[in-house]
Amino acid sequence: MYARYTRSRLGTNGTRYEFQEQISLFGCNNGFIPWLLGLKLAQGQGEPCKWHVDVVAELGGHPDYLHSTLLIDLKPKQNKTNLSLYEVMDVWGYSDSGWTPILLRLNGLFIDEDPSLVDRNSFIRMDNEIDGPIYEFLYLDGSVTGGEITGLWVPPPASPTNAALLWPEMLDYFFQCIRDRTPDVLQMKGTLTMA
Repeated sequence: MYARYTRSRLGTNGTRYEFQEQISLFGCNNGFIPWLLGLKLAQGQGEPCKWHVDVVAELGGHPDYLHSTLLIDLKPKQNKTNLSLYEVMDVWGYSDSGWTPILLRLNGLFIDEDPSLVDRNSFIRMDNEIDGPIYEFLYLDGSVTGGEITGLWVPPPASPTNAALLWPEMLDYFFQCIRDRTPDVLQMKGTLTMA
């Protein structure tokens, strides 16, 4: 399940979230990610296309969606026994050859929590209760051609092999995005030795 919430800061260390509507995150017709990307594509932009959407700033700053953010219920089929809500902070993509691997930067608002203790329609999270950054790779069937979103912009159907395949230039781009946004995440902790 994907949803649009409004978010408002409470002082310097908390955020209130208010449910607004269920939405589509993906899809060329009504998905929020391709829509936000389409708002900023340069005329004539083609492949390869490296892009970034700052969801909190760009969606939350849009006149139709002021102070909005996007949340993912990672385990919607377990909604009576498990609450796993994640806020989508950033999305980076590398559109090429008709498909788009994407990298999501998420904040874990509730991770495997008891849903009976939370009102999903209105809740507050203190900064020290939020787990992040958390990164997720996906890929979408769609790309960018002539400054337009092309293709369906949906994830592939479930299969045992639908992991995102990342060529070196794509992987390098995504690692650079992580380093730029969260420099402490990819620090080398020691020397890696091969046996």
